[in-house]
Amino acid sequence: MPRLTLEPTSSVGVLANPSGDCEPQLLAIEAWANDRGLRVADLGTTDRTDEPNEGYGLVIALGGDGTILRALQLALVHHSPVLGVNFGNVGFLADIDGHELGSALDRIARGEARVDERTALVATTRTQARRTLVAFNDVVISRRAGFGTARLHVEVSGEPVLDVTGDGLVISSPTGSTAYNVEAGGPAVSPTLDAIVLTPLAAQGTPLRSMVLDGGDTIRIETAARSAPLVVEVDGRTTHDMRTPATVEIRTAAGKARLVRTRPRTFYGDLARR
Repeated sequence: MPRLTLEPTSSVGVLANPSGDCEPQLLAIEAWANDRGLRVADLGTTDRTDEPNEGYGLVIALGGDGTILRALQLALVHHSPVLGVNFGNVGFLADIDGHELGSALDRIARGEARVDERTALVATTRTQARRTLVAFNDVVISRRAGFGTARLHVEVSGEPVLDVTGDGLVISSPTGSTAYNVEAGGPAVSPTLDAIVLTPLAAQGTPLRSMVLDGGDTIRIETAARSAPLVVEVDGRTTHDMRTPATVEIRTAAGKARLVRTRPRTFYGDLARR
């Protein structure tokens, strides 16, 4: 992992959970930045975010995984690294808990922090209008409850692979493989891999329970005419209705999600603790 380097002209963006629990951390960030001549920019909260018009040397996300995912969305455009500070219940993407922020900032100042680069996904939906969505964990295509069965045709890099009749599909990045994908019976994949994981949900009549695809592959998912109405959910938060017929294409993003790590950790240790 490359080292995180903050230039003297760098600025620090801060995104906070609106609960108000992180006020001491906000004051600590301001004091730390002022001591080093760094400008601090308020990116808002997960309820009200401001789209950045510049790149930041560091983005600090104070909250749970949802807050960190939103910070990654904001940071991806300018390839800014994100330090996740956990105030939630899971914090799988976080580097530290809230009470550890001071020592983490000191390690960043000493040049000891590193940047962990992760594969992100881009989903393009084609119905009446074209929409592009970025996912760091997963894209879930599922039937709307009470409307019957999802019927999907799946192609990988132009080759027919799978017809799904069931509840839908989970398409996850390696980072997101330990979330809904594992709950659906898919594999936990090391986040250092450049891969895409495809797992059917409660599918009938298919021998494939899950597939790990190369990161260079493109997944094309077409809805059958008799499919139930569908919902596309991105990272467990953003939801869009998907009328039939429709097509979704999913590939890895050109840029990587960049997570700051201020202390040694491994995927296997994180998985065991979880």
